[in-house]
Amino acid sequence: MDRRCPVSEVGRRTDRPDARPHRPKRQTRPPDPVPPARRTGTVAAELRGAGHTADGGDAVTVSVVIPCYNRAHILGRAVESALRQTVSPHEIIIVDDGSQDNSAEVARQFGAPVRVICQENAGAAAARNRGLAEATGEWIAFLDSDDEWATDKLERQFAAAARFPAAQLVFCDTVVRSEREVLMESRFALGGLYGAEIEQDGEAALYDRSLFLPMLNQSRVITSAVMVRRTLPELRFPEHIWGSEDWALWLTLALRYPFASVDAKLVTMHQQGDNISARKGRLYRNDVKVLEELAAEPLLTAAERSAVVAELARRRVGAVYHSLIRGEGREARGLLCEVSTTDMDWTRRRLYHVLSYFPTPVLRWLSRGRV
Repeated sequence: MDRRCPVSEVGRRTDRPDARPHRPKRQTRPPDPVPPARRTGTVAAELRGAGHTADGGDAVTVSVVIPCYNRAHILGRAVESALRQTVSPHEIIIVDDGSQDNSAEVARQFGAPVRVICQENAGAAAARNRGLAEATGEWIAFLDSDDEWATDKLERQFAAAARFPAAQLVFCDTVVRSEREVLMESRFALGGLYGAEIEQDGEAALYDRSLFLPMLNQSRVITSAVMVRRTLPELRFPEHIWGSEDWALWLTLALRYPFASVDAKLVTMHQQGDNISARKGRLYRNDVKVLEELAAEPLLTAAERSAVVAELARRRVGAVYHSLIRGEGREARGLLCEVSTTDMDWTRRRLYHVLSYFPTPVLRWLSRGRV
């Protein structure tokens, strides 16, 4: 039996109703453990905690948006972590982006407040945008289908939003794991956050435009760690960019609105066992697109524009390198044409050009020495 999400069910509801090492790290609680998803259907009511609801007597509501593509085997883990929140979501919108497995069927088994929306495959950005269009909460919390939340993630983000009401986006720290080990203990540890805040209260901090430059070098904001006000006019993911669409959006918003952070590891990001090298190469190419468009942003100051141009040059060189180690010589030569002589010396440029004609296995062997 074909378990894919039928196109005829599009829109169908399943229910109605640069770090400062000398600065001491603030003490935070580790994320609450989230049990693995059950292999059989679950009822959402079984998972709701005793915490208060965001829409029952409180002034704020939050809609959770989960894009999903062929994640039937792990979708339950993400959904259950949202249902176990001490502040219950107003709704959980799962957008099945043309999955070829039974992801939609798994999602439907939860019942209210989970809603399932099916659409033709259009990518993660389009799926998130569809969820945004359907959401009714005052706040939107994004959750990728392979990630999970600590049980008090939303509660602590709402506390930060209440402390800093000017903040239009609230994010938290993230742990990155592979199937076997922890890859990164803290995204915040990448640096740039501590000292950039304009105000701090306990684990919560408020940022103004000064957050833009730390985010430009390497985003500390993971999509699953974001809670953002739904009514922001710029709140839409660019659908022509793959993999870097979230970074593009957060940079756009950081130029315009205050952000708040919660210095606590409330999200676990699970790195799937795909071809990491191939994905990194594609990300570099799309990072270049993001920065090319950002360089034309009229709100940039002279210093910010200079930083964008410098980062664009760095990402272009990275795109050439990753094209080489994947054996995509023609693409590497094309990208080399976009790298200025001030960003890559003549010797390295000539070396990369020659290497672009080498067989892929040879290039991968050479890459271990970082050619």
